[in-house]
Amino acid sequence: MSEQQGGRTVVDRCETALEWARENEYAGWDPYDGLESPILPDSNWLFRLCSLHAIQRSPFNLRPIVGIPKERNPKGIALFAIASLDCYVTTGNESHLTEATALLEWLIENSSSEFAQPCWGYNFDWQNGREFFLPAYAPSIVVSVFCGRAFVRYYEVTGDERALEIAREVCRFIRCEINQEWVEGYRVYAYTPYDSFVVINANALAASFFVEVASHTTSTELDRRGEELIEFVCTQQASDGAWYYASPPERSRISHDNFHTGFVIESLDRYMAARRPSDGVSRAYDRGLAFYRDALFEPDGAPRFEHDTPYPRDIHAAAQAITTFSRPRAASTELATSVLDWTMANLYDGEGYFYRRRGRLLTDRTPYIRWSQGWMCRALASYARHATEPLGVPAISER
Repeated sequence: MSEQQGGRTVVDRCETALEWARENEYAGWDPYDGLESPILPDSNWLFRLCSLHAIQRSPFNLRPIVGIPKERNPKGIALFAIASLDCYVTTGNESHLTEATALLEWLIENSSSEFAQPCWGYNFDWQNGREFFLPAYAPSIVVSVFCGRAFVRYYEVTGDERALEIAREVCRFIRCEINQEWVEGYRVYAYTPYDSFVVINANALAASFFVEVASHTTSTELDRRGEELIEFVCTQQASDGAWYYASPPERSRISHDNFHTGFVIESLDRYMAARRPSDGVSRAYDRGLAFYRDALFEPDGAPRFEHDTPYPRDIHAAAQAITTFSRPRAASTELATSVLDWTMANLYDGEGYFYRRRGRLLTDRTPYIRWSQGWMCRALASYARHATEPLGVPAISER
């Protein structure tokens, strides 16, 4: 089993990966940071999109050549904080808690200054197809939810009321500032305060985050809002159990891809863990998990990029799968282990960092700080924490 692969435990692997990130001050490149170059054109959406994808799809890392700096990414910082907290719960090592505390303080200090509530965006300009352009640090629902989850996790581990209050304020930001659209009778969220693009996994993330915060407070409004959003997500499920990326589906070129499907399934799982689910939510989860398991992975654990497109094998998909399948409700520890084994054999560098992806012919070995390292640290720590529980391995007591 991967817990003892090569004489090293998953906790050891996670601590090595966290140490690599710490030595790099949690700063690095991102697959989508191409617009950070001072020499590439950004005069309109088409030039921006071409510049972004030219950097993102190059078989060689062009970032040092075109002047793109290594920086901290708020979502990456949140992922490292969550990983550190899970490592603390599993090992009892106080240094992990100290590190998580420092990372969350950084998030507080680097919240977007545009809004009164805490909220976060990517550290680079970003062109999302023809849908919208998002300047660096302009907040989005997805980045803010993951940062908010880090504060919820800190509260669960330490009982720090300040962390819970920050999470509540993140909920307030989403409810008050993210644009809302009506879709098939449901009031749902766009991606940012500036657009009308409805993304299914973003609404699933918000729903689970709302009910998780509500479970620690007396807020019935958050609970009801989460229920409305999760009902919307369930209505958007296709007959085969899959979800399209956007609503309506034709607004995106992505169909049933791997890691966004994992986002939705994990969000349904989190939702059910925080409140009593309806039969409809449970059925949607079971059907979605079956599609995810059967259509998006190879027999050896390699993640397919989309249900009908095997390549490239992406680290983000692998990391999300390890997290999703490790959760007790999924009851797929064997598959989580299979994906982990494949990832360590195919997307890991002995120095302690993870590659982005492996294509049919080329492998992108650039050490991306959020996309690769942050997600895999979170996955390894989650795997280790959930693995200890059924095995009876002692972990520190959570609040």
